[in-house]
Amino acid sequence: MDRDQLVGIIGRRLNLSPEDWARVRDEPRFQRLFDSAQAASKYRLVAEVVESQGCHSGHEVGQRLYFDSSANLLTDQAPKRVCMFLTPNLTVCLNAFFENLMNGRDPNEIIFNRTACFDVGPGCGGWGRVVLEVRAEERV
Repeated sequence: MDRDQLVGIIGRRLNLSPEDWARVRDEPRFQRLFDSAQAASKYRLVAEVVESQGCHSGHEVGQRLYFDSSANLLTDQAPKRVCMFLTPNLTVCLNAFFENLMNGRDPNEIIFNRTACFDVGPGCGGWGRVVLEVRAEERV
């Protein structure tokens, strides 16, 4: 697939009015995204539970959440229950990976690749704590 085909796919997916799509399509800062998106699509983002204590949703060490290179949760590969209290902090982490991918950089250059749910755990007045480690891996 060439760049123009990929840009066309993105345009159809966004389903914007012709005027709004022209603004997006012609925006200089999105040109890097269009140039990098095909290479980025060979990756998926993985958020793996590395610590879990008292999780009401049942997240366990070793459990993984998978996202495509655009940070969409791959629900067919997700646990039956995904706690939404994990997602706000996880979104910040995923955005850092997404930025690297869309800028043509190694997505795993992220230094701070761990995040956690909002619950502070029993030692700090909460009842549970889940920590995730995020990485990009090539899709198989």
